[in-house]
Amino acid sequence: MESVRLDVFLWAARFFKTRSLSRQMIESGRIRIDGQTVKPARAVRPGVVLSLRQGRNRRRIEVLALSDTRGPASMAQTLYRDLDPPQPVDPFDDDLD
Repeated sequence: MESVRLDVFLWAARFFKTRSLSRQMIESGRIRIDGQTVKPARAVRPGVVLSLRQGRNRRRIEVLALSDTRGPASMAQTLYRDLDPPQPVDPFDDDLD
């Protein structure tokens, strides 16, 4: 697999419970690639760095591998690497950088 849709990757990597929730978070601007807001159909490849808000935490992750199916949590954790520990943010702060 060379690339996968961003919404599918976030769902398969277990960042969000459903693919539709993943899509909603992307459309609301809470997921960025290289500091830019993107669309759910954006192709993701290994090596891409994502900035995202997950609940009250801000995270930066690097994509290591791709999957278009949701598997166990142990498998999902092999798809990415945390670049920074999750950082708590103010719920009204929309800045990801």
